[in-house]
Amino acid sequence: MASRLVFDPLTALRAAPLVSSTCTLLYAWDQHFFLSMLNSPLPEIRSRSKPVLQPYFSLFFRRGLPIVLTFIIASTASAVANLRVQSDILRARGSFAWYVAGAALSAGHLAYVPWIAPSVRDVVEATEEDVNEKLDGWLALNWRRMVTVDLGAWIAFGVAVAGTLRAD
Repeated sequence: MASRLVFDPLTALRAAPLVSSTCTLLYAWDQHFFLSMLNSPLPEIRSRSKPVLQPYFSLFFRRGLPIVLTFIIASTASAVANLRVQSDILRARGSFAWYVAGAALSAGHLAYVPWIAPSVRDVVEATEEDVNEKLDGWLALNWRRMVTVDLGAWIAFGVAVAGTLRAD
């Protein structure tokens, strides 16, 4: 079919989890990168960031949460859609388990909520004297989550997509 030369919906579906998990990973990296600059160990930066950290972090988190949830839902749902729509092809190409792993790791981002939620609350409710220390705690958790479930999902989906599309 000529229209499949321009846009193949199955190829888009196969690649969708990799695209959305890339967004999740980049967003987590950006969070770490930018917030750690505000929380620099350099005394002249750290002392100047104290007054703005709480309002900035509160707004940052409120606006970012729907974005992150959208990426996680997109990664997990598109992986599950692949597993349901193309199960036989994925098994034949050895990528079924990689889509399962990617979906589990994407959803696993939410497994960090019991640690992240109190850490967010600590930053938002911190006194100016200890706000940097509270943000250090959040940054450590965010880093741990990023290099485990976010990076893991991205790698799993990368292997899945490469294995599935190699014969197309």
